[in-house]
Amino acid sequence: MSPEEDIQIISNTDVAKVTLHSVEDRPGIAADFFSTLGTQGFNIELVTSVPVSKGKANISFVVAKEELPSVLAAIEPLKRDAKAERLSYDSRIALVSVCGHELIRQPGVAGRMFKSLSSAGINIEMISTSMSSITCIISEESIYDAVKALEREFEIKPFK
Repeated sequence: MSPEEDIQIISNTDVAKVTLHSVEDRPGIAADFFSTLGTQGFNIELVTSVPVSKGKANISFVVAKEELPSVLAAIEPLKRDAKAERLSYDSRIALVSVCGHELIRQPGVAGRMFKSLSSAGINIEMISTSMSSITCIISEESIYDAVKALEREFEIKPFK
């Protein structure tokens, strides 16, 4: 099997994004958030942290849409402890991923993915990468077009 034949497109519309804005940027913040959520049984699908000013960062993460109300309640005390300016969420998002065991050996996959989504008029809200996947958060309404564009780009037969 060639590396390109190993590529799969995976999508998920049953997710929501939560963002804690202007959190104290210090050791232990992420550990506190995600340890607490994990011990309460919440699975976090994707995390990003972005510095926004000296000593402050935005932390965004993705959870199952059905768990959003419970996650918001669980994170409220953590928001106060981290001195976050505010909490926001969006339940109209989707995840689309290009995955494959050999992805790390294929230069240019990320560029091809991003260009393909861009050509389809799809804005990327967040990106997460690993050795075997590239995942983008996009608007839920764009998921069908995103999957079709990526199937064309990577010459993948549509899943039936």
